[in-house]
Amino acid sequence: MAYIFMDESWDLWFDKKWSSKYFVVTFLFQNDEKTSDSIIKKLFHRLKGKKVKIRSWVFHCCKESENNIKKALTLIKDKKLACMALILNKEKVYTRLQNEKHILYNWVVNLLIDVLITKNILPQEEKIFFIASRRETNKTLNENFLSYLKSQNKDKLDIEFVIKTAYQEKGLQVVDVLSYAIYQKYEHGNDELYSMIENLIIEEKNLFS
Repeated sequence: MAYIFMDESWDLWFDKKWSSKYFVVTFLFQNDEKTSDSIIKKLFHRLKGKKVKIRSWVFHCCKESENNIKKALTLIKDKKLACMALILNKEKVYTRLQNEKHILYNWVVNLLIDVLITKNILPQEEKIFFIASRRETNKTLNENFLSYLKSQNKDKLDIEFVIKTAYQEKGLQVVDVLSYAIYQKYEHGNDELYSMIENLIIEEKNLFS
């Protein structure tokens, strides 16, 4: 079995003063579940100590210090993982498309499938679990994205779509860290975190650039 974890950084609002300049969608590819589980377990013990039980603990970058995020990236950077990032500069999106987000989702889906097929990232003869976060902020993204992914899967890859919490799927915590590092590079011009995991990025596309 193989796994794809999806996470987004910040929002798709276009008319809010507090809105971000960039929107980032990140996909984490891995051939087993154990890699992410091991990363999060080690991270927990480094931050909390080995005598404390994990229970419902979840690592989320927006609630962590930069020092803790660097510790997470240190554990991630040398693993056999791969990720793809799609970066949207919202200022360059045509006004018409700002109200037609389904076109953006369609584009993202086609890029994802193209990478899966052409780069042979995951074994295509195996079942692929596509896992997205259950966070309420992801609801619209998940529904639209999964709908398009199903309709555009012309190569008939064996993909099962799953919505889980970050506690249930540790891969969602790992992809959150990757997405945060990539977002910081574009939104704030800070590539310190990005440079730690640049070797894992197999595809990085700027939409509407």
